Amino acid sequence: MLKAALLIIDVQEDFLPPNGALAVPNGRAIIDKILSLCDVSRFLWLAIALTQDWHPTNHILFASQHNVEPFTNLEFEHPGKEKNACTGKIKCKRQTVWPDHCVQKTKGSEIEPSILATFDALPAYIPKLIVQKGYLQDREYYLCFSDVWHLHKTELEDFLLQNEISHIVVVGLAYDYCVLHSAVDSLLSRFSTAVIKDCCLSVHPEKIKETEQAYQEAGVQLFATMDDFMASLQN
Repeated sequence: MLKAALLIIDVQEDFLPPNGALAVPNGRAIIDKILSLCDVSRFLWLAIALTQDWHPTNHILFASQHNVEPFTNLEFEHPGKEKNACTGKIKCKRQTVWPDHCVQKTKGSEIEPSILATFDALPAYIPKLIVQKGYLQDREYYLCFSDVWHLHKTELEDFLLQNEISHIVVVGLAYDYCVLHSAVDSLLSRFSTAVIKDCCLSVHPEKIKETEQAYQEAGVQLFATMDDFMASLQN
């Protein structure tokens, strides 16, 4: 029996049109498809998890904290001031800063209502978890297993291991950011990982070739539809 979990990434109001602060174009178009995946009479998930961006008002990756325009690239120091062994300098990462979004306890941080209602109504025998990420002020969380520096772990990996999960199917927003990085992080955590393309959308659809190259180089399996994924299990 395939020991699989469904992982739904960041389907929150601030990532959805028409009013989201960081809305993914046409983002609501995938909601019905994601809802269909939550049908546990059809798909035998052993666990289902949602992720939720959950930022403080002064999060370090908000452009407003640096008096620059959103989508500017800035250099950020390692939160623990860890130094490069060769140069002796503090390690740095160049990262994009964003409009304020998914601020804790605001409308924008809320999980899309129909997805949350479906999640809440799952049968009691299905283990489920909402993973909040990005609540530490001094680091970014494109990944849902850890921060970008791999210093702080969320509870997701322990949840999956406790439920003896070996395979993860990833859907949600955005295909070229948090879905991508979470899928790669899943592989690094030694879970077989697949992404269902028609249940995801990109911030930059014009860069789809670069995005899919990143998936392929990491070893993440891509499937056009859930039917394609299911068919692959028969081969």
